[in-house]
Amino acid sequence: MIKGIGINVDTKRINGSIARFENELAFFQSVGFDYVELPPAGLDVIYWGKIRSKQVERIKKILSRFKFRYTVHTPDPVNLKDKMDVSHREVMEATIEFAHEVGAEVIVYHLGEFYPDSEITEKEQESAEIEDLRQLADIAHKYGILIGAENLTQTMSDVNRFIELVDHPALRVVMDIGHLFLACNYFKVDFLEQIEIGLKYAVELHVHDNFGKLPSVHLRNISNNESFSFTYGIGDLHLPPGEGAIPFDEVFSLIKASQFDGVVTVEMNSKDRFEDEYAKTLKFLREKLM
Repeated sequence: MIKGIGINVDTKRINGSIARFENELAFFQSVGFDYVELPPAGLDVIYWGKIRSKQVERIKKILSRFKFRYTVHTPDPVNLKDKMDVSHREVMEATIEFAHEVGAEVIVYHLGEFYPDSEITEKEQESAEIEDLRQLADIAHKYGILIGAENLTQTMSDVNRFIELVDHPALRVVMDIGHLFLACNYFKVDFLEQIEIGLKYAVELHVHDNFGKLPSVHLRNISNNESFSFTYGIGDLHLPPGEGAIPFDEVFSLIKASQFDGVVTVEMNSKDRFEDEYAKTLKFLREKLM
């Protein structure tokens, strides 16, 4: 049985506003979520790659008023394949420190993208990410925290291969179902087969919907505008489950059959647009997965 159902606090949505953060936590508690995914960048707890201790204490004081359990999402730009810039490693270390302070169970890390114009080869970039993640997983392991490598544009076959290369008990997978649907459509691979593959090492699932449609060259400008993206159904929309084209009945059947026992986190980034959908989505997921 799954450990619980969570909801994300989006970095751009709160953008450093403590009042907005408190309001979101109160709303999510009223809806009935079990977990909240916290964004260090949105909470201003890291500046210049270093923890801001006073801000962390301020956040902890707020969290103490709620009964959630927590995961933490590493700032999106962090890419440990970028061997030329140590700031990625510094931000990741600070993220682990923050996760420890708030008692988080999982740290979500977007598996790094290759830099095609880098001075070093793709093999060297991957080796750099493997070395850093082994060391960072050692730190996380001491705190009893798991690092979950999240698929961004990769298939789960690619992610699992990477997990096996790192070979560390504190490094596992956060399978993002919405991202995977887009990647499978792009690479022309079987989506449900990839779901089964991803469940092997998964400790957290990100659930949201889209239409599996990536922007073509002539629609690229549209995809940069959130409202137009919804209108045209383009890209990583983070829709409520059931609003897009992902076959969630089949996905949920595979999840239940696998006896997945991690966290399921809903990621709907546009709270204003979907505020009335949160309670419906939570009810839907509880019925399907618990």
